[in-house]
Amino acid sequence: MTNSSFSSIEDLNAALLSQNPFAKPPFLNAGDVWGQEFFDVDRINAHASDAVFQALAQIRAGHYKTTSIAITAQDGTGKTHIISRIRHRLHEHGGGLFVYANKYGNINQIKQGFQRILAESLGKIGRDGVRQWQELATAMANNALKVSKPNAKVFSPQELLGKFKAGTPKQLKKWVKDLTKAFLQAKSVNDPDIVKAIFWTLSDEQLLYAIKWLEGQELAKYKADELELPTQCQSFEAVLQILDLISEYKELVICFDELDTPDAYDDISGLHISQIVAGLIKDLFQNLNRGLILSVMMPPQWSDKIKKLPGGVFTKVSVQGNPIDLKYMDGESIINLVSFWLDKYYERQNLIPHEPIYPFTQIQLSELGKGKPTAREVLKWCKENCNPPISTGEGTKNPEISNPVELAFVKELEEDIEIYLEDNYLLGDAILFGFQSLIGQTVERVTVQEATDKVKKRGGKDDYINFKVIGKDNGKDVIIGVAVLQYAGGKGLGSGLKRLNDYQTFNLTRGCLVRSQSKKITSYMEQKYLVPLIKQQGGEYVPLKEDEIKPLLAIRAVYQKREVDYGVSEEQIFNFIAEKGAEKMLGASNPLLREILSDPSYQVPTDLIEDEPVAVAESIMDDLSDAEELDKSCDNLLGEFN
Repeated sequence: MTNSSFSSIEDLNAALLSQNPFAKPPFLNAGDVWGQEFFDVDRINAHASDAVFQALAQIRAGHYKTTSIAITAQDGTGKTHIISRIRHRLHEHGGGLFVYANKYGNINQIKQGFQRILAESLGKIGRDGVRQWQELATAMANNALKVSKPNAKVFSPQELLGKFKAGTPKQLKKWVKDLTKAFLQAKSVNDPDIVKAIFWTLSDEQLLYAIKWLEGQELAKYKADELELPTQCQSFEAVLQILDLISEYKELVICFDELDTPDAYDDISGLHISQIVAGLIKDLFQNLNRGLILSVMMPPQWSDKIKKLPGGVFTKVSVQGNPIDLKYMDGESIINLVSFWLDKYYERQNLIPHEPIYPFTQIQLSELGKGKPTAREVLKWCKENCNPPISTGEGTKNPEISNPVELAFVKELEEDIEIYLEDNYLLGDAILFGFQSLIGQTVERVTVQEATDKVKKRGGKDDYINFKVIGKDNGKDVIIGVAVLQYAGGKGLGSGLKRLNDYQTFNLTRGCLVRSQSKKITSYMEQKYLVPLIKQQGGEYVPLKEDEIKPLLAIRAVYQKREVDYGVSEEQIFNFIAEKGAEKMLGASNPLLREILSDPSYQVPTDLIEDEPVAVAESIMDDLSDAEELDKSCDNLLGEFN
């Protein structure tokens, strides 16, 4: 390459001064694990990811069926980065389905939480450009079709999805029923409804409902009837059957992350979240027929928490022996990381530097490596020291965020929260933390004295009422019980509303229902629970809005990761809320928190009540009336697909 091929120093400097290549916060979260763009220097900590891929190759070759690996590392050395590398390589080259666990919900109900994690992960896009559920459904459908005719055509996921997209509702119901019947002739399955629900993921219209059902969520009765499923299937047995079905066709990689949260203990057992997840890993390992379980954590979690569990538990967390330690950076790995990062930056700017690590020098980066920094520390150093000399022209530097809490908050705001809008526990926990930042403040005339999830008379937690806000309103005691109820309907919603009306048992002066306006409730639920709550007991309904809950979820995540990922203190976080609350919709400036504290309106929200789905019910009955057609032999199944 000739000198004329390089960009001028003036152009390079102007670009570097206008936009710092290292301005992006050096943290990874679930969005990076599942996202399309991923910056990776695969030589860094290759020993860890290579161990995972070698284990998968051995499983594929039949040397053994399952294994588990633990990775330990100090914060900032790349634990989540390794998980992201594994996910992206599986996406690129195939070779297994991928499950990522990092938000566990109520750790008292870890198995129910894992059913949600499993179904949500399989709802992500996989190798073939379709959702992982649809990859599995396609493999199962091809298996079912071969039952009818051994030389049947093998469909790709895209072909099968196209077929379902072109079908009428009546045809789809017939295909799902016949595919299920044929599959059950080929495989022994405990719960045929799980098979049916997986086939429903091939329908664009029913996909999200099928995934919700597979998560263990309760469907509205009319929708369950439409899919010919029970309203709910929440059990660890469902998880085990799904794992069995996957094992027939694919390897499964399950990754557990964010096990270092300092205050995540079970109130009853006293166990830390890492220990509770270790128990789950043991149960999964003993029931997984083909796959690998990976867990990442800091060394103290392994030595002080996991290894203190009975041998039958901790040995299952890392069947392959002692955990794999991630390495600190040295001069060579720092040069590789920085040159890779800058190469991507210069490529976007259409610039060609004369040195790949400009504006740094090899001497600088080699000297930095002597201190054995983490990757996160290297990127932070690069951001602070990316100050090229200016020979000509003027550069204008974009304002950059210097507050470490704000950096972390901005990173967490990148998370797609759509999948979390069904998690009552997670949403309630975020709102509770919002109120805990208001202790001692007066908002909407209420002076907040305490916010606690110990809602029962003896200080226990409740499955439906998330927390209480205790305070004073002009000298009068106020005790508000808050229940986030995102259930589609049925038992869960009814049980939650019933408790919210029980002021005596829970010692409340006001009950507050928090629920998305899009989640309608039936007129029966309205008359039985909502009208008494609002009209007779002075309770209220507060709509859950995505733009109002998102900052609360983000700041709660920062607090949970404050020590391990972000290196900030509680004091810094609460100072940030106080200083930036009005700008960031936090603390007393969050409309959701203010609305919960405000005087009730005593008005039942008419836009929350659904019209009875008469037309839908009638169309379902029309389909069901044609029982003769639905009960035709599987011999006709191939004709429908050719």
